Amino acid sequence: MYLVNIFFDNHNNFQWASIAALIALIGSCASVWIAWLNNKNTIGKQEQMSQANLDLQEKMNKSNFKGNVVSKARIEWIQEVRKQSVDFMSACYNLFDFITLTIDNIIGDINTEKEFVRLKNEIEKNGTLLILYFGPDSNKNNELIVSVVANILERTKNKNGWYDVRELPALAYQVDVLRDFLRIYFKVEWKRANGEIKDFQVQEYLEKDDIYIRIMKIFSGSLENHGEWLESFYNDLEERYTAKVP
Repeated sequence: MYLVNIFFDNHNNFQWASIAALIALIGSCASVWIAWLNNKNTIGKQEQMSQANLDLQEKMNKSNFKGNVVSKARIEWIQEVRKQSVDFMSACYNLFDFITLTIDNIIGDINTEKEFVRLKNEIEKNGTLLILYFGPDSNKNNELIVSVVANILERTKNKNGWYDVRELPALAYQVDVLRDFLRIYFKVEWKRANGEIKDFQVQEYLEKDDIYIRIMKIFSGSLENHGEWLESFYNDLEERYTAKVP
């Protein structure tokens, strides 16, 4: 009754002002409650967004870290292979120049023969190390490098005595081809390492270079021959070392 009486004065007249005050009070309470609810929802959404941003940042940091590690490894690989390539090509040119200057004394003069063997060993060592940097790839770029180096090694070692020593300097053109191919190859690998091009764009970039296209075309037969030689080599090994069932 007390709550009802507040709406009447001493003469039992209804006080409309009390209704207005009550409505205002209810409105104020509702506004406070709605504001609190909205604030709670806003804080919740902000927390969710903040967590989502943190998760995204963490993923980006991990991705950037991985990308930086890969990029650094590629750059180091390029630098190492470039140095090894120079060592191999220099060893080849040294041997070719030596043969040209001492062709008449290579066989018969002990000191000349020793130097000849030393220079050949340098080529074999550096060529073998260079080959180890290049694994198989779907576009045959690594295989071309390996096939050129392997051909030079085979002719230089001349294990079966099939090649005339005096003809070795003629291999200089293959060393020149290797130089030009590696120059193009390292350029695109450097761009990939720095993020200028993506992995899937590498071959497309290479094929825009006319020298690259011509080298791949000219040495397509050598690539095929090298592949056939490897197949034959391992077939012989398999036959030789695989236990035969009686």
